[in-house]
Amino acid sequence: MKTKKLLYILPLLCAACSGDGGRSAVEGSISSASDEMLYLDQLGLSAAVTTVDSVKVAADGSFRLRGSVQTEPTFYVVRTANGKSLTVLLDSAQTLSLTLDNSKSLLAESASFTASPRNENLRDLQLGASALLAGIKRGGAPDSLRQAIADYKELIRSQVFAYPQSMVGYFAVLQTVMGSRVFDVMDKQDHQLMSAVATSLNIAYPQSEQVQYLCNYVLQARAQQRAAAKRDSLLMTATQANSPDLTLPTINGDEVSLSSLHGKTTILAFWASDDQNSRAMNRQLRKLYDKYHAKGLEIFSVSFDVSKILWEAASTNDGIKWVNTCDLNGMNSVAARLYNVRTVPSNYILSPDGTLIGKDLFGTRLDEKIAELIK
Repeated sequence: MKTKKLLYILPLLCAACSGDGGRSAVEGSISSASDEMLYLDQLGLSAAVTTVDSVKVAADGSFRLRGSVQTEPTFYVVRTANGKSLTVLLDSAQTLSLTLDNSKSLLAESASFTASPRNENLRDLQLGASALLAGIKRGGAPDSLRQAIADYKELIRSQVFAYPQSMVGYFAVLQTVMGSRVFDVMDKQDHQLMSAVATSLNIAYPQSEQVQYLCNYVLQARAQQRAAAKRDSLLMTATQANSPDLTLPTINGDEVSLSSLHGKTTILAFWASDDQNSRAMNRQLRKLYDKYHAKGLEIFSVSFDVSKILWEAASTNDGIKWVNTCDLNGMNSVAARLYNVRTVPSNYILSPDGTLIGKDLFGTRLDEKIAELIK
């Protein structure tokens, strides 16, 4: 079934003057929740959450929650006392009608709306994110996880292009799973979609703080890309007698330089989450780190992943405790070019002064070399 690409200008679907002084509202019924508390949280910038209303569910399951007085579409979370939640989008003075079932593990599984296609889209995105999270937690094969991420991105793209000026697009392109954004603003294809959403929403809602946040986020990423390209050019033309320095981001976003480990014997290890030999190297490195770190061994890992979600999941599963970096550029990483890395896994052994003293040692050869260097 083909989705029509039509201009969606956010009509006040299911909107009515609620009698609450122009405040938006959510009303309906929720089964398996009579006499339990239900909350309505308003979502702001920087993950700010404000509880704006609460109500005890009636014996027949009915409820009504009042939102804030607002001038633009606003995201709210309907939340149960046991932590289940559903994100919805409300227009000014809109009363959204829905039905829920608290016996389901996710409220989104049962959410049904009256004449609100935007909230149906939003529900589908939440279900997709939950399925993706469940797949990551199960472990699964890297290829399977990679396909799951690609499928979820395609779902988001279809929603965005179907309704280009819907605020659902804002939620979609900034969606997170395990604390990491599904769309990487530094990835060329992802950046193009995020930029398109920012441009469309800026036309519809030029005064929106959320839209301005997205616009600035995309523009700052573009500036960082230009700065990175300039830095890469300088690095490629630089000549250094010993090991070239690297400065790359960790999972937490902190930038760490290889030169910060000078003074210690260091293993510079290159790997990728979808390569089983790389994962085996990580397991060996973990044993070496546990045995020799207190005696002066350091490890600086560089992942050649392009997905932060896969990189983080593999890092957690492999028990990486040492410096663990990735610029999410795959084999186009600065590190791959500087150290002429063509395949993974690969590694270099660096002396305390940064001199290269070993390359591509694995298994017993790596164990013996580290034992020789660190007494």
